Amino acid sequence: MPRAPAAVKAKFARSEKPAAKREPKPKHHPLVKLGYVDANGVAPSLYVLVERGAHRRPRIAKRMRGRVELRFKEGFARVRIDFGTEHVVVQDAHKDDDAGKPDLIIQGSLPDIVQLAAAPLAGGVPKLTDARGRAALASVAGRRVKIEGSPLLARRLLRLLEI
Repeated sequence: MPRAPAAVKAKFARSEKPAAKREPKPKHHPLVKLGYVDANGVAPSLYVLVERGAHRRPRIAKRMRGRVELRFKEGFARVRIDFGTEHVVVQDAHKDDDAGKPDLIIQGSLPDIVQLAAAPLAGGVPKLTDARGRAALASVAGRRVKIEGSPLLARRLLRLLEI
């Protein structure tokens, strides 16, 4: 087998310098805070899901702005999620509190809302090719879960909460 000329060898030879180590770019996760917790509230459960989602998908959490309100048929306290520029606050709403109209309202039973959050997504909506995705879409189509407000915020919220 013919030998390569020295000039070719020199061109492709490895340098003696050690490779510069790349430091991983630090991810700045949005600060997620737990606010008011009602005696009949489920905000701590949703806080865990939002915090996990913000840690796993910080870009989505940073781009979200607005107020989301989850309302449950079972009589649990409404849960408010406020997406601000510096932090996210998850809290139960006071019974007599009227802090204005939220940008997104999701209403339904707790199991139906959890099923919607746990469904695998494609393009920010539950997958038709997965049984859990079809079940979640059926709950929305059958009006067991009602979504009112910003569709973009709804898709980002589902993506944030995706398990």
